[in-house]
Amino acid sequence: MTVNDYITRKFQTFGIQLSEADLLEMCLNSKISGEDEMNEDCYGRVSVAIAKFIPSLLLRATSIGESGFSMSWNIEGIKQYYSFACKQYGLKDELNVKPKVTFL
Repeated sequence: MTVNDYITRKFQTFGIQLSEADLLEMCLNSKISGEDEMNEDCYGRVSVAIAKFIPSLLLRATSIGESGFSMSWNIEGIKQYYSFACKQYGLKDELNVKPKVTFL
């Protein structure tokens, strides 16, 4: 399985179809070719690139309807996956910012 195949299938579990530009962006961020074989050596870099891509992905429309065809994303599932990946890889969780109260 190639890196592009892995990324595509990972997002398909949430009902999300990626464009070639999306795949290219994630591969450039992970500094790996989408045609490379997915293996242990690149797993961490690809997973971090996926996590970093999710906030921009959530800015898009979450449901599409056209000519009787309808498709929607599992938004809560992708947010939970994002939060999990941020914790796992030590990334700042940009979507689940909790307000902090400070007293002077």
